[in-house]
Amino acid sequence: MTKIVSFINLKGGVGKTTTTVNIAANLADDGYKVLVIDLDPQTNATVSLIDQEEWQDCHDHGQTLFHLFNDMLKGNDEFDINNAIIEDVGDVDGLDLLPSSIHLVEIQDEIPDMDNKAYVSHVDVLGNAIETIKNKYDFILIDCPPNLGAITLNGISISDYYIVPTVPDILSKIGISLILNRIKSFQKRKHSCKIDLAGIIFTKVDNRTNLHKSTMRELRSGDYRESVFESEFPQRISVAEAPVDSRPFLTSPTAKGKADYHATKRIISSLTGEFLMRIGG
Repeated sequence: MTKIVSFINLKGGVGKTTTTVNIAANLADDGYKVLVIDLDPQTNATVSLIDQEEWQDCHDHGQTLFHLFNDMLKGNDEFDINNAIIEDVGDVDGLDLLPSSIHLVEIQDEIPDMDNKAYVSHVDVLGNAIETIKNKYDFILIDCPPNLGAITLNGISISDYYIVPTVPDILSKIGISLILNRIKSFQKRKHSCKIDLAGIIFTKVDNRTNLHKSTMRELRSGDYRESVFESEFPQRISVAEAPVDSRPFLTSPTAKGKADYHATKRIISSLTGEFLMRIGG
């Protein structure tokens, strides 16, 4: 059975894409067949796995998620899921990508209007598109935009689980509860949505700061204690720089040249192991 997992945070810059891409690459390296769906118009997951020229080629041929939603809005027929998926990205066998586009920004506010124009609910567009190919994968990981708008709801609607990567700062508790409440509210309206919280991952952790240490301690002993991953993602320059190669950390030449490469690789492996444990992989 394919497991579909959305990575969600309402704040940008929290390491959401880094966490998504690197867990996906590690899963593929372990022999699983993995698809990354980049729902975020910022396209960070896309450019972490393919270079600008390859993305431009996808765009020119109408094969990005912008074209999927635009087809539904405009009655076009450009997008083809079988042509849109790019295989073995980032020099990782078994890691595939459904790329995003910055042009999604241009139409994201129009997407809810689709209900009046098409024969499908605007939150079911992605689910319908991947229906014929999803069973090829062990895992589908979705990098969602930093909001709970129409595009994100397309990911939530089809997901079995969601993960909240969060920097352990003063706003994290408020943000986590807001996400949980909004998703519960969505499930009340869409009964077919069976998504569950798989966990909270602390990202960009700086153990030198009292704020990070105290926030992690509080969340690990409070209402979310069962949901917090034991593994955490520390602030690492090597991880932040890997996308310059259009590669995940695992295969990035820049990352491999850093002194902390092997230590960071063990951290990502530990996160991936806990990910598998939490979603029953």
